[in-house]
Amino acid sequence: MHKKKTQAQPVLTKSGNSVNSGIQAAQLLQKALALHQGGQLPEAEAIYLQILAINARHFEALQFLGMIKRSQGELQQSLDLLTQAASINPAHTIIHASIGNVLLDLERHTEAISSYDRFLLSMPDFAETLNNKANALSALGREAEALACYARALDKQPDFPDAYFNRGNLHMDMGQYGLALLDYEQVLKTNPGHFQAWNNRGNALLKLERLQEAFQSYQQGLSIAPDNAELHACLANIYKITGHLNESVEHYSKVLALTTTGFPRQNAALQLAILHYVFGNPANVEALLHVAKEMLGNVQIKDKGSLIYCVFMLKIQLWWQSFRQQSAIPQAQGMLYVIGESHMLSAHNLVLAYHDQHLQCKGLWIEGCTQWRIGHASTNHYQQALINYLQAIPPVSSVLITIGEIDCRIDGGIYKASKKSTEISLEQRVHNTVAAYLNFVASQAQARKLKMIVSGVPAHHLDESVHTQAELQHFGQFLSLFNTQLKRQALEMGMDFLDVFTMTDGGNGKSNQQWHIDAHHLRPDGIMQAFAHHLIPS
Repeated sequence: MHKKKTQAQPVLTKSGNSVNSGIQAAQLLQKALALHQGGQLPEAEAIYLQILAINARHFEALQFLGMIKRSQGELQQSLDLLTQAASINPAHTIIHASIGNVLLDLERHTEAISSYDRFLLSMPDFAETLNNKANALSALGREAEALACYARALDKQPDFPDAYFNRGNLHMDMGQYGLALLDYEQVLKTNPGHFQAWNNRGNALLKLERLQEAFQSYQQGLSIAPDNAELHACLANIYKITGHLNESVEHYSKVLALTTTGFPRQNAALQLAILHYVFGNPANVEALLHVAKEMLGNVQIKDKGSLIYCVFMLKIQLWWQSFRQQSAIPQAQGMLYVIGESHMLSAHNLVLAYHDQHLQCKGLWIEGCTQWRIGHASTNHYQQALINYLQAIPPVSSVLITIGEIDCRIDGGIYKASKKSTEISLEQRVHNTVAAYLNFVASQAQARKLKMIVSGVPAHHLDESVHTQAELQHFGQFLSLFNTQLKRQALEMGMDFLDVFTMTDGGNGKSNQQWHIDAHHLRPDGIMQAFAHHLIPS
């Protein structure tokens, strides 16, 4: 979701104070301007270079050549040319806005703001520059200033779709999804063909749990731009989270076909790798992970969840390669369904001993699912996905549910929420979350007589250089509390409990580093160890 910079047509007028560089240069300039305005940029560029050969300090030739270089993506060269022009005629207002635009492209946001401010001293009501300045402020995290700047732009030009679109993106970043939705709809009132607004409107609706409307918004965008990779990725995601996995595969595959490089392609390959892993297509998984792993080491990628999934899947693949070479897999006598977020992937395809039977694990994925979401009073797609899975499982089946780790992170979930609000104690917050979650699971499972096994949360495996010992100790106590509550309430409700915390705890909630495959997940043999030695029957 990128900020939309206003791409105004160049104001192709002479500054009026350039030194007379001769009749030839003047004639050439008029010819170049006509070509430039007509969109014949290579021809115009050639003539600007001729002018600069006559007069290396020709203001207009430097200015307009700099604008062409920007349009060609040669940003540093564009900045050099525009800066040189500004040194010749610093009083020329438009040049400072042009320099600001290139600096914004270069992500030199503070410098861009300074250039925009020089322009706005002379033209304070110019909406396009106010919009671009707001984009720079937004990129710096100066949200209140950015919102004020967008408001100024819209006050001066109320029908300015770029400002609404960009402000909507900022509202999305701020978690203000209702306000973002209003902005995107304002864009679409004046420009119903704005496929990016349809895409981002869908994202806002998705956050607001209005999934059917989000689906329709993405579809409308695709009807306008059928080969837009971002729309296909968003549609693939909504199919995935609603359990329509075959359709999700179709659209992620379309992303791969439409993109040749970059994170969108790598992430589509990763999502497909996970889906094919769940479907049981190992040959496809290896090839897709080969594409996906290109995202690793790219410090500019902000989607940390995808990076975690990528590392995890690569390690899962290596584990299975080694395990198959060393171990014979018992013949399965039935199925153990494993419902959860990423942690269910550790169990998927394993054959585990349970109630004197060997059961093969079949993973059912609810990405990003938390106990807090499952037990929430308002209906959400996580609950619906869980209901759909439980209703599709044959009656009297055994089900392992692996939800809770996301609730128990030191930088998120229940622990972080308890620091923001002290209205109730941490102990009470844990109790309430666990109770609401298990009550929801029990209410759905009882009608089908499903035997539920609740997995605990492993001991934490954190970078100790990032946190103080006091912080780690307090978090360890919280993690122990969470597992104690989860075990007690699950057993009271007639569910079995998989005590992976006891198995992984090296003392005070700190991982003993025996069973983790990465910082977040257990190795598959860790699941086997837990079933063999740490399964507590109700």
